[in-house]
Amino acid sequence: MNPSGNTSPRTRARRAQILDAAAICFVEQGFHGAGMARIAEQANMSAGHIYHYFENKDAIIEAIVDREADIHTEKMMSFHDIPREELAHELVERADEGVRTNTDPFQSALNLEIIAEAQRNPHIAEKLRANDAETRKAFQNLLSEKLGLSDVEGRVELMFTLFGGLPIRILRNPDLDREGLTRYLRQVIRAILAE
Repeated sequence: MNPSGNTSPRTRARRAQILDAAAICFVEQGFHGAGMARIAEQANMSAGHIYHYFENKDAIIEAIVDREADIHTEKMMSFHDIPREELAHELVERADEGVRTNTDPFQSALNLEIIAEAQRNPHIAEKLRANDAETRKAFQNLLSEKLGLSDVEGRVELMFTLFGGLPIRILRNPDLDREGLTRYLRQVIRAILAE
């Protein structure tokens, strides 16, 4: 993950501005179709100024992958604050949040662009796998330690597969019934969390 905690608030804000602009460009034109000039234009700064924050476009792509991983890690950490007796219920109830996030057209396109880049770029693939392994391990620990469940690897993999497939489904079926899907996902999550 990106050690941005050592930087000033202004630097973090500028980096976030660049990453937001780059994400828009990458969704519109793909990682390879979006040049630094276009990213700079979207960020309302000069291309030269971007190089103060990122060495090259690959560094921007890597930072976006890290930022996405940080979002997942933050969500995982929020579950640790939930009392043990409420955790299973809360995981079921938050299915709508997972559906909403994973069926957002912009986020779906960005996630798929990251996966496509990982197929071409071994460094991004390695980073994506490492981030995924960290998130999976955190969720496995949560299920085993707080809920006392066995076979947490299989349970977590199934849940990640269900939610990870949603970006593809929303692009293939933009009229997807999110409410109906959420209702069934809640039933599936209850079954996954049952001992």
